[in-house]
Amino acid sequence: MGPRPGAPAESPPATAEPPEATPAEIPGVPEVAEVRLTVEPVELRVGDTARVVAVAVDEQGRSVTGVDLRLLAPIRQLEVLGDTALVAVREGAAVVIAQPIRAARPVGAEIAGRLALRVQPAPLTRLELNAPERLYAGVRATARVRAFTAVGPRETAPELTWRSTDQTVLRVSSAGGLVAVAPGVAQLEVSAENRRASAQVRIVANPVDRIELRPAFTELGVGEVVHLSARALDAGGRAVDDVPIEWAVEVVHPPLGGAAQVDERGAFVADAPGTYRVVALVGEQAAAAEVRARPRPPRRPVELIAHRPLPAGAGKATDVWVFEGVDGRDYAYVGTLTASTLYAWDVTDPESPAIADSVKLDGRRVNDVKINEEATIAVVTSEGAADRRNGITLFDILDPAHPQPITHFTEGLTGGVHNVWIEGDLVYAVHDGTRDLRIIDISDPRMPRLVGRWGTDSEGRVLHDVTVKDGFAYLSYWNDGLVILDVGAGIAGGTPTEPRFVSRHVFSTRLGDEVYGNTHHAVRYRNWVFVADEIFGCSECVNGPRGYVHVLDVADIEHPVEVAYYRVPEAGAHNMWAEDDRLYVAYYQAGVRIVDISGELRGDLWRQGREIGWFMTGTTGGEAPNATMAWGPQPYEGHLFVSDLNSGLWVLRLEAIR
Repeated sequence: MGPRPGAPAESPPATAEPPEATPAEIPGVPEVAEVRLTVEPVELRVGDTARVVAVAVDEQGRSVTGVDLRLLAPIRQLEVLGDTALVAVREGAAVVIAQPIRAARPVGAEIAGRLALRVQPAPLTRLELNAPERLYAGVRATARVRAFTAVGPRETAPELTWRSTDQTVLRVSSAGGLVAVAPGVAQLEVSAENRRASAQVRIVANPVDRIELRPAFTELGVGEVVHLSARALDAGGRAVDDVPIEWAVEVVHPPLGGAAQVDERGAFVADAPGTYRVVALVGEQAAAAEVRARPRPPRRPVELIAHRPLPAGAGKATDVWVFEGVDGRDYAYVGTLTASTLYAWDVTDPESPAIADSVKLDGRRVNDVKINEEATIAVVTSEGAADRRNGITLFDILDPAHPQPITHFTEGLTGGVHNVWIEGDLVYAVHDGTRDLRIIDISDPRMPRLVGRWGTDSEGRVLHDVTVKDGFAYLSYWNDGLVILDVGAGIAGGTPTEPRFVSRHVFSTRLGDEVYGNTHHAVRYRNWVFVADEIFGCSECVNGPRGYVHVLDVADIEHPVEVAYYRVPEAGAHNMWAEDDRLYVAYYQAGVRIVDISGELRGDLWRQGREIGWFMTGTTGGEAPNATMAWGPQPYEGHLFVSDLNSGLWVLRLEAIR
């Protein structure tokens, strides 16, 4: 990871939202009946490069010119190399798509060529066995194996064969589970695909006489975490610190219900109401504690205050940003997906939002809208400009009801800007063309300056979003996961204009046989980072996108750990906002969702009942009747403002869910 010294040639922006244009909307686009797609070779192993041939044809099967074809690999097993090749990077089911584009705009998504592939693992070169050198008799442990190929670690384990040379000393299961039977020495062996590894394990007498477990009884709410403490003691009451303690959970009541988990350090959380017995074990010794989990309060209704669609012909709404203007009134700025327009709503009376003005931009898609802390400058992104001179537009909003363009800045940004973040006098911009982060100084908004850049070295990288908080930048880097940068926090030597890499966490979301890594949006709150993935085009996406919210513990920011998740069934997460112990999620076809994120977070937040309110932002009118597509949420002054792709601006009352 690190700054990229040179800029690769720009290419059309890669975006995950559904394409909107059709050939009929763009004069001069030839009629394309289908896109034919072939890949050579069809059988791929990790590390292989394949040649791709994509041809657009008309109804008679004749080749159509004048339409470019962009290759996409929405499933993380493949990375695209230019326009004619791809490389297999991970094993598993994969899909390659050839999408027609015109002037950087997708057209005719329904005729895009699709080809399903399966990437096989590369041949094994070696096995690395990690097993304890010494175990106390009666203790259970697990041996771990890492498999390596010529291109690096293998993601999924091969079929392993385990063997102990002396079953009277050490037993091993087919999954690498170890049982120390009696004092002695045994050789542990593992093999796969003609590769072998071994380790010597010594079993010694077990001094543990009893286990001390505290507290013996705890009552808490579902989703709350209790940290149990267990100590192994010998016959003299002395602690035996080098013995591993196993943890287990038993459901006491109800007998067929309940769900809970306890980690290797004794942190327990219940996902459902019930009474649980948490057991700490060392060999034959055990101690148990009882935990009673109460139900959480039920969801409360969210009150509709106002709904306003965009004007006729404005198309679909995108991002929303609500703020108090320098004139003391409240405003909501809303972008559009295809109309090149920014709408300024006066929302001082939240029951009667009214459009105060609208401004046309040089760029078809207004994806993101941000306001600086002083509420004097608005930054609006553009993609799909007719002249391909995309970038950001800075607005003077000293008269917030009537934003005035200051400059349209395009240097280094002509491939399109998908999302931005404002931090002081700097704008952090997601550049579609190079898939890098660009940093722009807007201290003089009439003369912005490009002052920094950062990107991963992944050939198929796609940067989708950026947020900045307390000196850290959180980059949603699609298949490359969440990347955290030091932009002034002081732990890696980074500055606001010269970011330095801190850490990365790569996600995997499995839908059937397909595995995605579509890291889409991230927000930091306390010691948590909430990361939403966004998945279109999957076999399960019959009624729209899929994806959910991953919860990372970043108390140690150099080593993020995923500890919880929030997943609404059969729906897809989009943008989020975290404030006052609540997470607001625009959950596309599941509307807006409000989640209690107080206290410590672990496990399945949906099942735990941490969702405290929801509202479906669909309507019979709008761009798509009755089709909810919540895009962006923002709490403001006791209300929740939500933009919906299909239905415009919504105002909800938060008091009903307090």
